[in-house]
Order: sequence, then C-alpha cells, then structure tokens
Amino acid sequence: MKLHARTALSMAMIGALLGLSAQAVAADQELLDILLANGSITEQQHAELSKKAAKDESKTEALMKNMAWAGKIKIKGDLRVRHEDVDDSGGAGDNRQRYRARIGVYADITDSLEAGVRMASGSSATSTNETLGDGFSNDTVFFDLAYMNWEVLDGLELIGGKFKKPWQEVSGGLVWDGDVNPEGAAVRYTGQMGNTTLTATAGHLVLDDIEDLKFSDDQRVAFGQLAANFHTDFAKALVGVSIYDYDENDQTGDLIFGGGNDSTEFSLREIFGEVGLASFPVKVYGHWVTNGDANGPNDDEDTAWLVGIGAKVDKFKASVDYRETELNAVNGAFNDSDFAGGRTDSKGFRFKAGYEIDKNFSVGATYFLAETDSLNGDRDIDTLQLDLVGKF
Repeated sequence: MKLHARTALSMAMIGALLGLSAQAVAADQELLDILLANGSITEQQHAELSKKAAKDESKTEALMKNMAWAGKIKIKGDLRVRHEDVDDSGGAGDNRQRYRARIGVYADITDSLEAGVRMASGSSATSTNETLGDGFSNDTVFFDLAYMNWEVLDGLELIGGKFKKPWQEVSGGLVWDGDVNPEGAAVRYTGQMGNTTLTATAGHLVLDDIEDLKFSDDQRVAFGQLAANFHTDFAKALVGVSIYDYDENDQTGDLIFGGGNDSTEFSLREIFGEVGLASFPVKVYGHWVTNGDANGPNDDEDTAWLVGIGAKVDKFKASVDYRETELNAVNGAFNDSDFAGGRTDSKGFRFKAGYEIDKNFSVGATYFLAETDSLNGDRDIDTLQLDLVGKF
C-alpha cells in the first residue's frame, strides 16, 4: 500500500475512533442520569462522575480540533537526479552528475491566509542544483520559499516574503530562470469576464539591502503585469504585458547584473503569449522583451525574442523553441542559467522531451544548441541534460 493511502486510512480510523469516543461520553452521561433517577447513586456521586465525563468530553473535542488543524497542513517535495554534459568550444565544457532536492510545508492558517516554507539544495538565485563529487561531504540546504499569502477580498491577494513568481510567463526563461523566487511584496487581483480570466499583478522586490540606508535607497525592482487567459470550446490562449524596472542603490550606484551585460540600467518591457486548440494537443508560444534603459557602449543591444511550439500526447510531451538575446536585453543575473551558460548576447535552440512513467515519476531530456558572438568570446555552447524526477 502506498504511503499516502496508508496515511488516509489512518486518518479515517482516528476520526472514527474520535467519533465513537464522543458518542461514548454522551452515553455515559445519560447512564449517570438514569442511575441518579432510580437511586443507585447519590447526588454527590452523580456530580463527581458528571464532572469527570465533562473533562473527558473536553479532551476529546480538543483532540478533534487538533486533528482538524493537522488536516490544513501539507508537506510536499520533489527530487531530481540529472546527468549533464556541456560542450563549450571556449574550453570550459563539463560532464557532471547533479541533484535537486526540495521539501516544503504549507498551511492554511485561516480561510484567507496561506503560509509556506520550503528548503532546497543549492544556493544560487538561478539554480538549486547540487553537484556530486565532493568527497561524500554533507550538502547544505537553504530556504528558497518563506511567504504569506493573504486573500484580503475575493480575488485580491497580498503576498510577502520570499515567494514563487506571482506573475505569469511562458516557457523559455527569457527574462527569469525557472528557479528564481523573488523577495519583497506583491499584490495580485484575479477576476472573471465571461470566458476570460484577467490577472493584474504589481509589486516591489528587494535585490540588495544596503546597511544604514532606508528602504527607498536599496537595490529594488518595481514590476507590474496585466495578463488575460481566454478559454473557449475550441481554443485557449494567454497574452500579457509586463514591466520590470530596476533601481540602483543610492550609496554606490551598483546594480546586480551579469551574464555578459555591460549596461548598468534595466527597465524591461515584455509581451508574451501562447495559444492552443482544444482538439489538437499542440500549443505555440512567443516572448519579446526590450530594455528601455540600456546604456553604455552597447546600448543598442537591447532586444530579445523567443518563439516555440510544444505538444503533449498522453504521457509524452515535447517542445522546441528558438531565441535571440542581445547583450543588454535582459539582466543576465536572472535569465535562464542553462541556455548558453546563462550568457546574454546569445542565440540558438532548446529541445525538450519527457515521459510520465507514473503520476509522480517522470524522465526527461533537454538539449540546448546555443552560440554567443564576439562580445562573449564567439563560442558554441551545447548542453545535454538527462533527468529523473520524483514528486511526493
């Protein structure tokens, strides 16, 4: 019997026993009343025994409340084992085995307040992978989620802490790597208009807290997004627009950036979308972004785009997409860390395929065929990833 089945059976048995206990307490009190009525016990004996029965009933009710609270707590996690082969014409290729481990605890504190804490391997903002081969030494884990989500009104949420990206996006990681979990505060509103779901999201993210300065002087990202999901009997589609505006800190003027950027300013404006037919298991997706604040000697290298197609048939799924990212189009510290080694000023293909062996167990393969131009050393970077993924 699987673990979750055994857990469900145990919970059901405990619930039944608690129900029987409550009924037994009620029956005991009724019996005491009968014994008093026919003179088998005195008034004093009846009072003492009734008091004891009431205490037993109170304990049973407390236990039942604790069991109800336990039912609001969920524990979820996943484990991925990966073989990765990187062929870099620049001489920095690698062949390695890695794993990603994540486990989290999530609770419905009230009907409107959810909280979650998750720990993960790895320490990078764009990777939770841990590479094998360090003399069997123990590996460290870090909090990659620690948040509260409060639904203030129907459809209106306030989110704070370190949370999953509250905005919507399409596949590819053109602006944000899949492992990035921002920190700060966000507000999100979701409403329905006929067959269309509208989502508006805005927030303030903290990149770096500068000591002895006030909050407004820190490195920050202000963002806003409006997205619409359309659903009909024939098709479904997603379209959205976003802006991510980076602020330098007011002490040194520095900004977290990387991946080959030589711009120190970023204000990213994006358009994205995907569409699929209900009767045909294929979707087409695309993404376009420009950095309106690009500066420096390559301030004209400010645009990136991606287009792809994906399909899912029964337990099989596959996709292919092509992208071109100019040097300062996106912040290289946070975009897809696997494509071209996370470098901007790159272009190429990503091929993905996967098969679901069981509900919570799958295998997958990803191949990146990427190249960078002379600003990053004019190199080809091809990467193969083979994954086993289990969820619990």
